Amino acid sequence: MKRILRFFVLMSVLALPLQVFADTVTFDFSTDEGLKALGIAKPAPKKWTDLTAPAYTLGSVSMSCTHAKTHTRVLNSKGKTELRFYKNGGSITFSVPAGQHITAVVFTGTVSSNANPGTLNGMEWTDNGTSTASVTFTATDKNYIETAVITYSADTPAQPVFTVNSIQELKALQSGSRATLSLTDGDDGSMARVLYVHGTGDTQEAYVRDRTGAVCFYGINPNVPFVCNQHMAGKITGEYVVENGVPRFKAVSAVTNTSLLVIAAPVTEAEVQPKAIKAADYAANVADWISLEGLHIAADGLSTKEGIAVHNRFGITADKDKYVAPYAGAIVDLAGIAVPAGEKQEINPLFENNRRPVVFVIDEEEPFVSPQHDLPDVAVRLKQTLTSGHWNTFSVPFDIEKEALNDAQIAKFTGKMNGSTMIFDSEQTRIEAGIPYLVKWEMKNPTYENITLKATKALTVSSADGKYSFVATYSPVELALDKTERFLSSDGNLYYPTGSDGQANRLKGLRAYYKVPATAETKIAFHDEPTDITLPEAHTRPRPFKVYNLNGQYLGSSINGLPKGLYIVNGRKIVIN
Repeated sequence: MKRILRFFVLMSVLALPLQVFADTVTFDFSTDEGLKALGIAKPAPKKWTDLTAPAYTLGSVSMSCTHAKTHTRVLNSKGKTELRFYKNGGSITFSVPAGQHITAVVFTGTVSSNANPGTLNGMEWTDNGTSTASVTFTATDKNYIETAVITYSADTPAQPVFTVNSIQELKALQSGSRATLSLTDGDDGSMARVLYVHGTGDTQEAYVRDRTGAVCFYGINPNVPFVCNQHMAGKITGEYVVENGVPRFKAVSAVTNTSLLVIAAPVTEAEVQPKAIKAADYAANVADWISLEGLHIAADGLSTKEGIAVHNRFGITADKDKYVAPYAGAIVDLAGIAVPAGEKQEINPLFENNRRPVVFVIDEEEPFVSPQHDLPDVAVRLKQTLTSGHWNTFSVPFDIEKEALNDAQIAKFTGKMNGSTMIFDSEQTRIEAGIPYLVKWEMKNPTYENITLKATKALTVSSADGKYSFVATYSPVELALDKTERFLSSDGNLYYPTGSDGQANRLKGLRAYYKVPATAETKIAFHDEPTDITLPEAHTRPRPFKVYNLNGQYLGSSINGLPKGLYIVNGRKIVIN
C-alpha cells in the first residue's frame, strides 16, 4: 500500500497542468503597415481590393472569408481603409492550429454579425467556456472592421483523475488533484460515516470519516442530504485540495456526480462518536470529530496551554447544543471537529449524539479555578477515587442529589463539641456545594450531567468558639507543620504531618481537613457518641508516622500517595484501599 501511495503522489506531481501563456495578434485593416503584413494591396482612394486568397495569416492565426453578392473586400474611403463584408453570404473566420484555441476576439469599427461558436457581445467575442480552434462571424448587416485583436493559447492538457480506495489514500494526493474516491460498504467498521454537516449549498461542509481518516466534503450536495450518522458507499469524483490547512474533497462543475454514491438513510449502525486523541496528535486527525481530555484553558479563555484554540465557528448555543464556553483557568474535556486556521490548531465544538462539547474537569491533583459566576446545565468530571471501606473527606463546588450518591454514607460537622471531640451528623442524604463532608462512598472518576457548577468558594464549618473547624478545599493544599492542621487517615485517626519531605504534608484537592488547637487530642464522633473509628486513648495523640512495607523497608513518615496494600505504621498493620 505504501508503494501505491508513493506512486499516486509521484503521478500527481508529474501530471500537474502545464503553465499556459496566452498570445495575441492584431489584424489591422486601417494602416498601410497592417495591410502590408497581411499581403493585401492598398486600394486607391474610392477603390477597393477584393479578398481572393484562401487565407491571410499573422503568426499562428489565419483569416479566411466568404462573399455575399458584393465581395468581401478592403475599401479606401476618403483615405481611410477598412475591411468590409456583407449580409446574405459574407463572413470571416479566424483559425489557429490544432492544439491551440481562441479565447477572445475584440473588434474596432462596426460589427453586425452572428458568431459561431461562442458569444459576441457588442464588439467583443468570448469562447463562453468552449475550447475552439476557429470562430466564424457571419454578417447580418454591413460590417466595417478597422482592427481585430485575436487572443489564443495552447490547449490545457487534460487533468488526470486518480482512483483511491480510502480517505487516507485521497489525502496522500497532492493538493489540486482530481480523484474518484471509492468507499467500501462493510460491516467491519470500514464504511464511511458522516460526522457533522455545516452550512448549505455550494459552501456546505460535510465531515466524513472512514477507518483510515477524515476529510471535509465541500459543496457536494447529493439527492439524499448529508446528516450525522449516515454511512456511505460507492464512488464519487471531485478535487482534493488543502485550503488554509483543511483537507477538502470539493465538487467540480460538470465532473462531480453523486449518482454512484450510496447514502444509507436511516442507518442501523451505532451512532458515531468522537475519536479520543492527545493534543500532540492533532495534525494527524484534521477534519475528524475528536475529543481531548484535561486541557488547561489559558488566561484568554479561548486557547489552551496544550496549543489548541477553541473556536465556536459552528455557532452552537447553550439551550440547543449544551455549549458553555470554557473560562480562563478551567480544566476541560473538549469534543469537536479539528478545523485548523492555517498554522493555528483549532477545535470547533459541536454537540451530537449526546456527546457534550465541553466537560469541566476537577482533578484532585491539580489546582481548581472557580468560575466567576454560576454555570448552569453543565457536565463536570471528577478525577478522584473514593472507597466505601472507610471514611473519606470530600467537598465539591456543585450540589449532588441523593439519586446520584449510590447509597453513600454522608456525615456533616454539626459545629458541636464534646470536649475535644468533634460531633458529626451521619444522617445526611445530599451534598451541597462548598460544604466539607465525611463520606463512605464507592466512587471512581464520575461525570455529572446537568448540574450547576457554582462560584461558591470552599467553605469552613467551625465550632461555636471557633477553635475547631472542618475546612473544605477544592485544590491540593499543604498542611501546617505546627500540629494545628490535621488530616483523616484511612485507619480512621486524625494525624498531623511532621515534615514536608516528599510532600508528606500535602492534602489532595476535593477533600477537607481539620483545624484544631496544637495541643488538642482531637477525636470525631457521631451524634455525641464516640465512633469505632476513634482509637484507644494511647493512639489518639498525634505523633510522627514511621511507615514500612511488609519487607521491612522504611517508606517515610506519611501514608499519602502509597498504592493499595498492607503496611506497618508505628508498629501496627494497616490496609490502604
